[in-house]
Amino acid sequence: MKRPALSQKFILSFLGTLLAVFLLCTVLFECVYRVYVERFIRNNIFEIQNTLDKSVTETVNESVYLYSRLVQGENTPLLQTVANEDAPFAERKDAFDSLIASAGCNERYFTDVVLVLPDTLWSKNGNVGLSDREYEALRSAPNTMQYVANTAQSVIVGICARETASDFCGIFLFYMQEENFADICNPSDWIQGYSFLMRKSGLVVSHAEKELVNKTVLYNDIFSFTDSAEYVTTRLDGKKCIVITQSAQSLNFKYGFDCCFVSVLDYDAYFGTMRNMTAILIAVTAAVLIAVSVVAVYFARRITTPIQKLGNSISATAAPTKTPLAVLEDGDEIQQLEKNFDAMMNRIYDLVEKNKKDSDLARRLELESLQMQINPHFLYNTLDAISWMAKIKKQPEIERLVMNLARFFRLSLHKGDKIITVAEEVELVQRYLEIDNVRFPDRVQAHFAIEEGIGVYKTLKLILQPLVENCLKYAFPEGNGSIFIRAYSDGQDIVMEVEDDGIGFTVTDDILTLKREKDGGYGLVNVHQRIRLQYGEGYGLTVQSEPGHGTTVFARIRKELA
Repeated sequence: MKRPALSQKFILSFLGTLLAVFLLCTVLFECVYRVYVERFIRNNIFEIQNTLDKSVTETVNESVYLYSRLVQGENTPLLQTVANEDAPFAERKDAFDSLIASAGCNERYFTDVVLVLPDTLWSKNGNVGLSDREYEALRSAPNTMQYVANTAQSVIVGICARETASDFCGIFLFYMQEENFADICNPSDWIQGYSFLMRKSGLVVSHAEKELVNKTVLYNDIFSFTDSAEYVTTRLDGKKCIVITQSAQSLNFKYGFDCCFVSVLDYDAYFGTMRNMTAILIAVTAAVLIAVSVVAVYFARRITTPIQKLGNSISATAAPTKTPLAVLEDGDEIQQLEKNFDAMMNRIYDLVEKNKKDSDLARRLELESLQMQINPHFLYNTLDAISWMAKIKKQPEIERLVMNLARFFRLSLHKGDKIITVAEEVELVQRYLEIDNVRFPDRVQAHFAIEEGIGVYKTLKLILQPLVENCLKYAFPEGNGSIFIRAYSDGQDIVMEVEDDGIGFTVTDDILTLKREKDGGYGLVNVHQRIRLQYGEGYGLTVQSEPGHGTTVFARIRKELA
């Protein structure tokens, strides 16, 4: 099956991309509009609910003010008379009426005030009081205003009054007008929804629909009633609504209530405009697609011709000869360009590999040339001859120096290998120190502490010797000292230490990265980099030193049997 030409693909891709862009714009518009409207609703409704919270709190404050007036000092005789079980009923009734009158019970806020005493109940308008369970809740927190209950007409708050000065103890119940709370939750300019006050248990405290007051309304459990504000889109009574809940923080904090505000908004009132805008955007998209189709055909032809020419040029460049490469008959212009480009990249890759091999060969030949110049066997035989001459001439110090030097070179060169055993690495350091001791007798005392059995493991050659050389060069500029060489296992690793009691120095952050002669930095960097190249991340040198307190260098390598 013949594949479509590039011009056809371009037109389809162009139109498809344009359509996708318009669809994306439509979706983006809806998302942005939705986010904007939701943010607008959240900010405004949350602010309104905070205002409602303050207004409801101020309304409940009226109960506190009334209570304060009832128990003020000048009313103490009336309270005592009302609470006196031995006083005549009429006298106690008159005292209660006088108490209410003197406190100024505002009927705008209160439908009744009830005083519950151990032996009787006094009511301004004939209410019979509450249950024993509700009284017990009030007694458990004396002198604290609490939400108690509510009816279709009243929201009941109460307080257990205990006055030590007058030895008075009783429960005041304040029946507050429920209509006041409903009016606060639904101001006159509230035209796109309604709000009501609810306890977190689902019990409606105040609602514009009175049949719902004092009823438990769950709305299919859409409210979680957490302390944080919530925004939910759901269906109520078959109609899509936005429901926003927020804890009555001021009211709850001040009086320990567990109330929250619930606002129900008409979804279409806020998001209906978005549907109209979406329909307009779709119509504009269709008109633009028709106009752009003509333009796409024109540009498709202008693009394909240069691509064909470019493909031919690449084909000629990729081939070792000037003969253009063959192309697939069923491929479009892009596929032909890809094929020719692949051929060119393969040609470049072959040239890079050839250049790399040539460079490696040149480097290897150069190393072989250097090794031939060194000629270890000639060096060993010459040192052997010098040693015998010193022995014949009865020069034991020269003989020992030459023998140590010969052994040092044998271990250092080690037939060109870069890996030796830990035992050989330690012996190499010993030979080096013996050579130094001949040059500078008794300048340095060396102490070795090598873990038993560790000598059979492999190590990178010339790790310890450069560290010991640094100690000899920099640690003891004006006197003698001691060097401690240790090697031990640490889990799956081997740690080798070189410690001195010399002058020490301040360790800088770049001690293992910056090559320098000062403080032996060049040797440390060289060893550190060689270890990391051989064993990878996590291995290398660690330096600890302080001026006047010596230096310790730790070398960590992987434990590997020889």
